[in-house]
Amino acid sequence: MKRRRERDHWKVLIAEDNDDHALLIQMALERASRIPVEVHRARNGDEAIILVEDVLPDLVLLDLKMPGRSGHEVLEVIKSDDEFRRIPVAVLTSSDRDDDVAESYGLGTNHFITKPENPAELEQGLRSLLKNLDELSGIRRGRGRLEATAISDVNAGSVALRQFFLWGGLIAVITFLVVFAMSLDVL
Repeated sequence: MKRRRERDHWKVLIAEDNDDHALLIQMALERASRIPVEVHRARNGDEAIILVEDVLPDLVLLDLKMPGRSGHEVLEVIKSDDEFRRIPVAVLTSSDRDDDVAESYGLGTNHFITKPENPAELEQGLRSLLKNLDELSGIRRGRGRLEATAISDVNAGSVALRQFFLWGGLIAVITFLVVFAMSLDVL
């Protein structure tokens, strides 16, 4: 049985305006991951959108309260774009208000994490998130292989169908010529 190709690093965008919080999240993320993490940082919503386009991260950790565009506005841009909508987004914020949670899920967030006071709790939450992301990546790789196989099978079927019709057409032409030749002999 073939082993799936393992990922060699994660590209993670941390969209957080508070430097201390961003550093805490990055350190917890690096401890939580079993592979290296390539971290990109946005200090406001507009930077976050630019970095999503430039980096195509594997995961976005998004604060809701940022200068410029809010986290909800950034989330809406990501999830409404065909190229970016499959990027998992985790809202990581100090807000635990029900309306923030509901709006985040309504806009398409994959996870809503309230920033804990305890760094070990944050690390555990991020570890769980990365594990889910790894499983999702494996499923997507498998689906990609399945789609490639299906396309290959369809292409092979198309070739066989074309050959069938070509041979059928050739047989029809030969039959016509034989019948035509026989009718000439009769005349």
